[in-house]
Amino acid sequence: MERKPLQIEFRHLETFCRVADLKSFSKAADDLFLTQPTVSGHILSLEESLSLRLFDRTSREVRLTKAGEVFQGYASKILSFRKDLLNALSEFSQGIRGELSLGASTIPGEYLLPKLMGDFKKEHPRFIISLKIADTKEITQYVLQDHVEFGIIGAKLNHPSLLYEKYKEDEIIVVAPSDHPLTRKKRVNLQELLKEPWIIREEGSGTQIAVEKALRKKGKSLKQFNVVMEMGSTSSVKEGVKAKLGLAFISKRATEEEVSQGFLSQIDVEGIEPISRQIYIVSHPGRTLSPIGMEFLRFLKRKKEKN
Repeated sequence: MERKPLQIEFRHLETFCRVADLKSFSKAADDLFLTQPTVSGHILSLEESLSLRLFDRTSREVRLTKAGEVFQGYASKILSFRKDLLNALSEFSQGIRGELSLGASTIPGEYLLPKLMGDFKKEHPRFIISLKIADTKEITQYVLQDHVEFGIIGAKLNHPSLLYEKYKEDEIIVVAPSDHPLTRKKRVNLQELLKEPWIIREEGSGTQIAVEKALRKKGKSLKQFNVVMEMGSTSSVKEGVKAKLGLAFISKRATEEEVSQGFLSQIDVEGIEPISRQIYIVSHPGRTLSPIGMEFLRFLKRKKEKN
């Protein structure tokens, strides 16, 4: 009896790989901008096509079955080859679009790259850029695992397999609600700040890494601060400060609008030098970038030279 050919869609493979990576249907749905029933439907369609169970579902997390582990290796390769094929052909055909998977930590991803991506799209309207935003440690892992071609991050994690290139500088400042008593002072000492409630970024963020490094020079640590909240994004930190839940260390680039409009105020800290941190382009030197990846990297470097 002739075996029926498999009918597998690329979008189902993409969904499968995100569920496998994130170990969650709901997280994969958020990452892919799909509903959870749609994600479940993609996985069910794959399992029916293969006549195999790919995931064990439990109340806590989703785990790959043995068959799922085998399938994941091949699915990742198929998607990678597909992207390489489309990118290679995009140089010869006006009808095929190039696609770039890019990663960025919060500050460059939310406050630096959107305008740059918009300018790049004006020059290259056929190209598609897929941007994944996560903390610095996670983006570094994405680069290592070849989930993105390169990343733009707010801290340098010493990893022997990766190449870091300096791109831009950012400054981290202390902000408070504009009517906070400390905003009336010209400068505030560190001991005064230790008494205040604080909102901080999660461990692994470039902001937290840079702040901890600066505090260590003064024999201090964030563990000595009265931390009342830990948040996973710069936007949520800003909203927390505006709601008067606490003070925060935050990127100056990310608060320019709120400070200029009077929602937040910067506090100058006595005894601590301005906390500057480098934004890096991180890539894997052992991998060749796609044509669109190389073109976007050249574009970023041209913009840097102009500025």
